[in-house]
Amino acid sequence: MKGPHVAATLALALLLVLQAHAGRAQALDKPDPAVRAWLPGCRVFLEHPESVGSEAAGQCAGAVDALLYIGEVLEPDYRFCVPLRLSRQEIVSVIVKDIEVMRPEADRQDFKGMVLGILRFNWPCRE
Repeated sequence: MKGPHVAATLALALLLVLQAHAGRAQALDKPDPAVRAWLPGCRVFLEHPESVGSEAAGQCAGAVDALLYIGEVLEPDYRFCVPLRLSRQEIVSVIVKDIEVMRPEADRQDFKGMVLGILRFNWPCRE
């Protein structure tokens, strides 16, 4: 169990370092982390999942993929286990529906943090 946890921790640490470096170099190009900025891309992805119709759709799908990758190696309080049989479109659909229920309050929340919470709520790991 330590192997995946250590690998995930190192990957997250590297990601944070790279984001911090990129943030300094490209502060003006930093995407808005708020739900209101990400939600339109997720909707486009749901309309055209095969073609990924826009950069925003690709960012939404990519962010969800990245979060799915680390879901099972997080600390137990944050862990989630999405069934492998679910398509990315089904998962993004659940995320969008759950966010829509919480709007407009959710609009200013951090998208990735909210997605982590939604994934944990809908698919907790059974131990």
